[in-house]
Amino acid sequence: MGTATAALEQFHALIRRWFVATFREPTDIQRHSWPRIAAGEHLLVTAPTGSGKTLTAFLWAIDAFATGKSEPGATRVLYVSPLKALNNDIRANLIEPIAAIRARFQAADAEFPNLRVQTRSGATEPSERQRMLRRPPELLITTPESLNLLLATVRGRQALATVETVILDEIHSVVENRRGVQLMTGLERLAEVAGEFQRVALSATVKPLEAVASYVGGRDAQGVARPVGIVYSAADKRIDFRVRFPEAARVAADNGEKVWKPLCDAFRDAIDANRSTLFFTNSRRMAEKIALQLNADQPAPVAYAHHGSLARELRKEVETRLKGGELKAIVATSSLEMGIDIGDLDEVVLVQSPPSITAALQRIGRAGHRVGATSRGTLFPTFAWDFLTAAAVAKAVRERDIEPLEPLRNPLDVLAQTLVSCAATERWRCDDLYRMIIRAAPYHDLPRAHFDLVVEMLAGRYAGTRVRDLQPRLAYDRINGVVQARKGAAFALYTSGGTIPNRGYFTLRHAATGAAIGELDEEFVWEASVGQTFSLGSQQWQIRRITHNDVLVENAPPQAAATPFWRADNGNRGFYFSRRIGEFLEAANCKLAVRETEALAAELHGLGFDDVAAAELIGFLERQRESTGCDLPHVDHLLVEHVRSGPGGYAGPDREQQIVLHTLWGGCVNRPIALALEAAWRECFGVAADVYADDNAIVVQVQEPVDPALFLSLVTPTNFEPLLRRSLESSAFFGARFRECAGRALLLAKRSFKQRMPLWMTRLQAKKLMTAVKPMRDFPILLETWRTCLQDEFDLPAAFAVLE
Repeated sequence: MGTATAALEQFHALIRRWFVATFREPTDIQRHSWPRIAAGEHLLVTAPTGSGKTLTAFLWAIDAFATGKSEPGATRVLYVSPLKALNNDIRANLIEPIAAIRARFQAADAEFPNLRVQTRSGATEPSERQRMLRRPPELLITTPESLNLLLATVRGRQALATVETVILDEIHSVVENRRGVQLMTGLERLAEVAGEFQRVALSATVKPLEAVASYVGGRDAQGVARPVGIVYSAADKRIDFRVRFPEAARVAADNGEKVWKPLCDAFRDAIDANRSTLFFTNSRRMAEKIALQLNADQPAPVAYAHHGSLARELRKEVETRLKGGELKAIVATSSLEMGIDIGDLDEVVLVQSPPSITAALQRIGRAGHRVGATSRGTLFPTFAWDFLTAAAVAKAVRERDIEPLEPLRNPLDVLAQTLVSCAATERWRCDDLYRMIIRAAPYHDLPRAHFDLVVEMLAGRYAGTRVRDLQPRLAYDRINGVVQARKGAAFALYTSGGTIPNRGYFTLRHAATGAAIGELDEEFVWEASVGQTFSLGSQQWQIRRITHNDVLVENAPPQAAATPFWRADNGNRGFYFSRRIGEFLEAANCKLAVRETEALAAELHGLGFDDVAAAELIGFLERQRESTGCDLPHVDHLLVEHVRSGPGGYAGPDREQQIVLHTLWGGCVNRPIALALEAAWRECFGVAADVYADDNAIVVQVQEPVDPALFLSLVTPTNFEPLLRRSLESSAFFGARFRECAGRALLLAKRSFKQRMPLWMTRLQAKKLMTAVKPMRDFPILLETWRTCLQDEFDLPAAFAVLE
């Protein structure tokens, strides 16, 4: 208790009394963090969910206002999180303690400042944004995108010039992507107008700590790295994690029937046993499908779907109903993976294995979110291979072993957007602009030559040549080395800024009211027709009209209806998680080789598998060993399968051959090797081979009989990258990434705020631009497309390692 008392000693006496009356004593992370926050250190604070991290960051800021260290009347605290919905919850959760502390001050006849807490995001009404600029709140809550838009206006920069503390929540979610790059450059731009401020980053799942701390710190105006301390909690979060498979589902699978009905029966049992249950799926379509089946034949809906393609108002209503006890379950995607407040959850149910170990721990941690509570999670595999992945997940969760983060470096498309944003309000000397950019960790090693190439591109020229397909965004005075935004550049930034690629979604609206319901994939809309019914958000809709922007619908009577699909749902498993699967397979193979099935079953039971799930996995692995007559594929064993069959199941020596390489390396490794293999076959034999890759295998289909061993010799560490580059350059995959990079660089800007840019139109524009610039091998967006493909989408170091 002595350490707890010491941690509170520096707070105002009335705040200290309020805290003790409300929480009794600080958590482990609060005891260790508060003295260091009080000392003004930059910090990376990491602790399990439900350990009070957010209050850890905010309470000292509130105390600073109460004690006069911070003056009210201007924005002193800036909180940045990756989710707009999370921001609204943070505001609500801040207003309550501030009101309680104010009441305690009033009761003691002591003065407490009027602290205003406001949120600013893309969903904020324009009138509210203007009021915020006229009278900035003491505590401002925003997103990386909105922060950069604020910095792109004179009044926004003035409002942020008084910031003293910046809190970065869920930092792990942005370190590896462009949103994090935009955030880090935004912080350096903020330092230009506000001077140095304290940085406090928060996360429940982050590794390696030192690399992320360095990422958060960046460098000061003298180019010296800002020291960022690391505080992590020694208190371990209790997790009760199980893997289940209902007996009825096993019987259905053995009889060749679908397992979804018995699975949904088990889901309903879980809902009935709990006050509130959160289901996680790996795709929006799966979320809609399960919500539809859970509600089938029920007098009232028992579960609602929740994902990013539903309108914000609908998602908020679902969250509020669950928190208020009006709804017992939500079926969600990663939209609820982070700390959006939906009340106390009794259990999290994972339908199929999550895409990563980190995602598994984030999702399970949503249950038992209170301090000291146990997080209960149950995983239901739905197909044979899923049981294997579930075992690797369960083992990693038990060991708290998450994937290491690899910060994104030097994205030139985000650099282009940042340069336009900087030049939107003032003239910049290029030397000063470059020095400011490289203070941000993602650009520490940005070559000056690449910076200059991006400036030339934004000026509409390249190597002294006018590119007609480029609309200039910057006026570049080469003699004096000065840049300034051209007319229309700020408009392009506001309409097309951000880092999330345009997926060509149609807005789904109610035909009678025009109210937004959600978003539909362009390809789904192309295949849809007027009169068609479908299910979305646990309701049925009938299409009444399709325009160039919107799909207008009306409510349809309950009936069996298809669910939409979204192409962006697909992803690739990383090598780290894939290696964990391979390691489990190696250990399981050793036990099965000496018939130690009971030992394997005992291990699975120790990982939380029930009897049926353990038997299903062991049976699956035994059947695989029996079918192959050899060891299972694992980290040190590549299994090659030769399938002599053609279309229609015809088998014969002179028909199509399928060679299956059971690699288990994950899509981030399998896909680049598959592309290189495709190029190698074409160059060796002058004909194309169909090559397909997923997370677990590379499949090659050829017309003539071939020795499978040949494929293993075609791609080597020496020729791998040249083959990959030749294959990529002519692929649709490369073209799609070029379109996304060009869009982020503001080269394919929208024409208005409200008008949707059809995906086919942006594809045509991107194709035309790529044709114009392809001869220029070092054109910035071509360079960025290559980097995106080779580094962001693929894991080349791991690919080289497995090829060796």
